[in-house]
Amino acid sequence: MKRVLSLLNRFLAELSGWLLTLITFFLVLNFMLRLFEVSIDWLLELTTFVFVAVIYLGLAHGEERDEHIKVNFILGRLPDGLQRFLTGFNYLITLGMGILLVYAAGLSAWEAYVGNETLPGTYPLPTLPVKSIIVFGLLLFTLVIGVKTYEFLKGKGR
Repeated sequence: MKRVLSLLNRFLAELSGWLLTLITFFLVLNFMLRLFEVSIDWLLELTTFVFVAVIYLGLAHGEERDEHIKVNFILGRLPDGLQRFLTGFNYLITLGMGILLVYAAGLSAWEAYVGNETLPGTYPLPTLPVKSIIVFGLLLFTLVIGVKTYEFLKGKGR
C-alpha cells in the first residue's frame, strides 16, 4: 500500500505543478483581457478552484516526504524517550484530525451534490468538483499519516 500511495502522490505532485502553470496562464489571460476592457466573469473563480486543487493534491506528497513546515526547536532538545512519545502522540492526533477532516469534507461534498450547490454569479460554477478534490486530497493525506503511524508504532519509523 505504501508503494501505491507513493506513486500516486508523486503523480499528483507533478500534476499540481502543471496546475500552477495553468493558474499562471489564467491570471495572465485575465490581466491581458482587462487591458482591452474584456472580462471573463468565471475566470477568477476557476483560478481559485484550480489553486485549491493544487493545495489538496500536493498535501499527501509533502507529508510523505516530511516537507511540511514544523518547529523542532524544543523537540530536538528533549530526551529521546520523550521525543518518541511526543512524536507518536503527534501521529495519533494528526491521524484523528485527518479522519475528522475527511468526514467533514465528505459531508460538505455530499451536501454540494444533493443541493446542486454553485457559486453565485453570472455563470454559476458547481462546487462539487472542487469539494471532491478536497475530500480526495485529505483522504490521501490521512492514509499517508496512517501508514506513518503504523510504521512508527511497529518501530520502523523515526
